[in-house]
Amino acid sequence: MKINFAELNTIITFLGMLAATVQGVTGFYAGYIKKRAVLLKTNSALSQAHSTFGSMATILYLLGLFAGVNGLIGALTVNQPPLELQSPSFNIHTWGSFPVLAVWVWKTWLSYFNKRQLYAKRKWLGIAMFLAWSYNWITAAISYYVRTMPPNKQHPDPNFLFPYRLLGVQLALPFALGGLIGWLVCRRAAQQELAAAAKRAK
Repeated sequence: MKINFAELNTIITFLGMLAATVQGVTGFYAGYIKKRAVLLKTNSALSQAHSTFGSMATILYLLGLFAGVNGLIGALTVNQPPLELQSPSFNIHTWGSFPVLAVWVWKTWLSYFNKRQLYAKRKWLGIAMFLAWSYNWITAAISYYVRTMPPNKQHPDPNFLFPYRLLGVQLALPFALGGLIGWLVCRRAAQQELAAAAKRAK
């Protein structure tokens, strides 16, 4: 069974959204529910999940960015893939990707080189990053799916993703799976905090 390049890139974005959701859930739990962003360092369950899934999201975003830049260059230079300036899905995803890139660069830079500022003054960037990922995933998936259908059928029907009639389920799936994984991590983190509190009380 062959996998089309456009479907592969959509799967990469799907996995990136799943990883970003786990990171978003763990970050929200520590920074906004517990109001202790330091838990992302001191609690092993949160620390490991937040950094691991964050790194996965970063790598997957770079893979998607590489494919997207190549596609845009091809569209602008040789019209392959087609430069569809009359298409809302093309314009919304393509030009909206630039502010997404700006948020990603800012958040990633702070995550790796100035985490103290991120936790102290720029916690909102975590939410902005999650929203940017959500925009990227939803617009990319819709752009892919509308090009699997007439009258603008550029790609074959998906082999690994859900069919077009289940587009809504496909869009929601990375949020649901990532949310479930994130909830399990936060539950484990809460158990660790309770155990640590009980140990200190002895």
